[in-house]
Amino acid sequence: MSLKTFITNSVDYNIWVSEQLVAWLKSYPEELLQKECPSSFTSIAKTLKHISDTQLYWSSMIRGTPTPSFDYIATSVDLETEMNNIVNEAKLLADYVKENSEAMNEPHLIESQWFSSNFPKYEYLQHLIIHTTYHRGQIVTIGHHVGVVKAPMLDYNFWNVMRQQQ
Repeated sequence: MSLKTFITNSVDYNIWVSEQLVAWLKSYPEELLQKECPSSFTSIAKTLKHISDTQLYWSSMIRGTPTPSFDYIATSVDLETEMNNIVNEAKLLADYVKENSEAMNEPHLIESQWFSSNFPKYEYLQHLIIHTTYHRGQIVTIGHHVGVVKAPMLDYNFWNVMRQQQ
């Protein structure tokens, strides 16, 4: 598989999985999504906000747009805003990656308060996908504890098989 195919599949999957996650969560009342439960982020809403914020951060690094500022641990979450942000940012990132696939090989220097790195942009994209996958799993687990159940299939392989059958 070429790098271009890999990154195109990654951003297409990211859009699909973001839409699946949001559609599933929208089928539940907000009070369940805000309900506290022991985890890295103590509710589905707070975990969703973290996914939204960090996706925006990494997308801005990849796309070369201004770095957003956000609270690492949110005290309140506007669910509608964060759900829209997750899907919209996934689409913006996909457009950029597809239009600039050669640029994804270019190293991008990041110097932050947490780390310094100079990796090709596609490695930051890979991190974004892995990071959001990890936290989507947390959302599913929190959901089991607060009554948000019957998560849709969110696996990459499921998406990959289904899209090839269409």
